Amino acid sequence: MQNPNTPKWLELFTTAFGAKGLVALAWWAGAYHAERIRNLQGTYPILQINGDAGSGKTTLVDNLWKLSGVAEPEGITNRNHTFSALLAQLAKAVSEPVVIEDVVNDDGGEHFDWEAIRECYSTSLGMRADVGQPVRFRGALVIVGTGPNILKQRSVQVQLKRADQAPERSAAVQALYDLHLCELEGFLAKVREHEHMAIFCMGKAEALAFELADQVSIELNIRDARNHAQLIALLDFLDTLFHVPAAALEAAKATVREMAWHTVGRTRGPIED
Repeated sequence: MQNPNTPKWLELFTTAFGAKGLVALAWWAGAYHAERIRNLQGTYPILQINGDAGSGKTTLVDNLWKLSGVAEPEGITNRNHTFSALLAQLAKAVSEPVVIEDVVNDDGGEHFDWEAIRECYSTSLGMRADVGQPVRFRGALVIVGTGPNILKQRSVQVQLKRADQAPERSAAVQALYDLHLCELEGFLAKVREHEHMAIFCMGKAEALAFELADQVSIELNIRDARNHAQLIALLDFLDTLFHVPAAALEAAKATVREMAWHTVGRTRGPIED
């Protein structure tokens, strides 16, 4: 039975984007407390949204922005931004998401300094030419498209598939687009209002990391375990605020465990600095 306290937009979002979309939404909610979480736990994972053309990456991100009250976000790409311009954007972000879209790794775009960007996972990164000082990153980073290998141990990866699309999902996407921003404004207001609840839920992340290692594999890298444990804690935060349907919540947590499993084997060497 549907919980009457679940908002209409969340029902539509769950139908439109499924468990993977809920995982991305939980991360997005946590992004508005990223500085506090990073101050307490040292890190906040980079979110990578991957998938083939037509898998729904752009549609998912557009709807995440819409929940934040942004109807037409300005896309950051390495085709239209220099690395210095990107650093300036990162420097301005305080407990909010920054999205890099359409990553280009050939000569068609600016070559971002991914070595510096990977520090968005923790605290400071790079040097701004105009101030000559390292940038302190206080937000949360999303990369749409396949990021470089250097980011893997600092990322959680939502892999979308075109095969996941279905008629009922398309109808739900259209219904989401038909909603006015005023019908969605409760998301961001409620997320920001309940910082203490976010921190309470995130307090379970360390114990959840050990649970993940038991459930997934003893070979699960501790950094990957922590990253995915934070996602599970954020799903609980999302549920506390908006009453995620029980089946959808469990499916999202199962998806996180599967995401963690996919990291096993890629990181059997020592943790990178």
